[in-house]
Amino acid sequence: MAYGQLRARPMPGYPTPPLQTPDQSTEVAPSPAQIREQLGQALSQAQDKLYEARTVFPFTLFPDVLVIDRSQVSISHRAFWQVAEVISVRIEDILNVTANVGPFFGSIIITTRFFNDKTPAYEVHWLWREDALKAKRILQGYVIATKRKINCTALDTRQLSVLLDELGKGTPEEQT
Repeated sequence: MAYGQLRARPMPGYPTPPLQTPDQSTEVAPSPAQIREQLGQALSQAQDKLYEARTVFPFTLFPDVLVIDRSQVSISHRAFWQVAEVISVRIEDILNVTANVGPFFGSIIITTRFFNDKTPAYEVHWLWREDALKAKRILQGYVIATKRKINCTALDTRQLSVLLDELGKGTPEEQT
């Protein structure tokens, strides 16, 4: 035995643990059935729409769509019939949500942690006023819940949407 090496001696009456080399892993890889089940759960939750808003037709010839689901926000900017730019942002990546509203219409601006000079924020204009405010409240509520590490998977879609809407209310003006 070389200088500086210690040899562990087993204690009498205790079983000796098996020797493991550093490259041996004690974790067991999940089976294909477990992987399919986890992906199925993620897929079913991702398809749960918490809220959807469309832009108003006369102001946008091809309406844009804003969809909020359990894992992300998707914005479809339509340029022509069956032509769209689809942007998806994870809820965890959203930093701030702003709603600019007037008496009839509004817009929503989503700021994320990933931005550049070309797209500092994602914007959807010409939403109905109530659609812009509700989307802002739900997104802001979801951002707050995510920052506090609240697990929202146990709630059904309708209940989660109502609770996030309540959590996202900031000022009394938004409650109308």
